[in-house]
Amino acid sequence: MTGRAPCTSARLSIAVAVVVLGVGCGHDTAAHDQTTQPTFADEFDGPPGATPDPSIWQPDVGGTGWGNEELQYYTRDANTALDGSGHLVIEARAGSEGHSCWYGTCSYTSGKLTTRQRRGVAFAQRYGTFEARIKMPGGTGLWPAFWMLGENIEAVGHPAAGEIDVVEVLGHRTDSVEQHVHGPGLNFGSDFRLPAGQSVTDWHTYAVEWSPDRITWLVDGRATRTLTRAEAGPGWVFDHRFYLLLNLAVGGEWPGSPDRDTRFPARMLVDYVRVYPGERY
Repeated sequence: MTGRAPCTSARLSIAVAVVVLGVGCGHDTAAHDQTTQPTFADEFDGPPGATPDPSIWQPDVGGTGWGNEELQYYTRDANTALDGSGHLVIEARAGSEGHSCWYGTCSYTSGKLTTRQRRGVAFAQRYGTFEARIKMPGGTGLWPAFWMLGENIEAVGHPAAGEIDVVEVLGHRTDSVEQHVHGPGLNFGSDFRLPAGQSVTDWHTYAVEWSPDRITWLVDGRATRTLTRAEAGPGWVFDHRFYLLLNLAVGGEWPGSPDRDTRFPARMLVDYVRVYPGERY
């Protein structure tokens, strides 16, 4: 967001989370009861070009296709930075920048961040409200997302660990977002059409409220769909801690490849990520 008065974020540790308290520093907080503090928050306040806090975020690096035949190489830090105006920028660029991908010389580079560290997890939580305010890029073949994976994924694999997709965007459809979960034998979800005249290229707040018996998706505070434990049946693997991911993929089986009208560099802007201990809306 532009035009905000500058502020200094206070940082403190709570359990396994590094909490960055930026409430009251000009970010949008109107939807929430301010008496409950987040268990995790990153407001992305910092100088332009700064690396996202490495005590919280670590890059996933490589050009393996990531199980979806994606075309980008995720760099260590070249494609993720703060913009100096309170936003994280994840930028996808055309060109290889010297990297090799599963199909040969990479056609694109981009960024992917996770709160799962090389040794342990910087932040993971079971249940609560998980939200981010994001301005997505549009364009065929772009696939930005804010999502979560079960922290036991190394032990049990995917989908046994579970996946909660708070929001995904298929760049050729800027009037709708995708909301899904995945578990053993469970592939639940669909798209949600934004109100008339709105676009993913505008700022929106995307969230899930996750409890022991249900997961509810929200866009700008409006509930859009719910999955209950009973509906999920044996596919419900959502009773352990999950960690956070932010990324901007390019190409793949689902979004398809960029076309001549897709503009690069493409930028995903994140105003904040916040997690609360219970239902918030």
